[in-house]
Amino acid sequence: MIEMTGKRAMVSIIATAVMVASAVGAASTAQAETVKIPKGFLLTEAEATKPLTEDQAADEWWTVSDKLTKPLELIPCRSKEKPRDGRIAMRTITEGTSAPSYATEQLVLYPSAKNAGAVFRRLRADVEKCAKAKTPQTAIVAGGFHRYTGKKVNIADEALLVKGSFYERGTEEPLKGELYISSGDRYVVVRRGSALVLYTADSYWAGEDTTKILTNRAKKMAKKVCDLPGVCTRRG
Repeated sequence: MIEMTGKRAMVSIIATAVMVASAVGAASTAQAETVKIPKGFLLTEAEATKPLTEDQAADEWWTVSDKLTKPLELIPCRSKEKPRDGRIAMRTITEGTSAPSYATEQLVLYPSAKNAGAVFRRLRADVEKCAKAKTPQTAIVAGGFHRYTGKKVNIADEALLVKGSFYERGTEEPLKGELYISSGDRYVVVRRGSALVLYTADSYWAGEDTTKILTNRAKKMAKKVCDLPGVCTRRG
């Protein structure tokens, strides 16, 4: 009788522990799913949402999107990106000019640092794979292709500076028949806790200062994301 009572007590304790763990897990999941990026949080958001004069609107335009299905701004080798990577909140700001040039700012939040780290590692692996690959861009220039190279930079938990170059073969002298870089893009990707921060621009956007400006923005946002609940403290 005593033995049966002990077994029943043990079963009761285990059942209670499972129920408590499930409740805590459900609460954590619910909290993760309700994470919001505050309005005006991104660095370029104030400029992106301010009214433009008629003259300004003719030379520049901005878009702000919170769609979770939007691709990451860095897609090495134009590989098929999977938006369903566990992200729970996201904001993308795109700036375009009549130059033409472009720049983007993107913040992506994940349920845990483990999730964000997995996405970052996949991006890094894709960049490494694409360092020697010739990704065709026939829609732009017949025979042209992109190549991407990256290097680690010391920002937050982990970060990558990526250079994308578009190659084409000259059709006129003095470059006739020779392969040369006609344009390029710059990317800074940073992981801080459960957040990914991406800043991108084409090489014409700010000339020689493009990489420096993007890097400084990434450093600033890498600190700012810790103001969001759980981003820099959530385990996993």
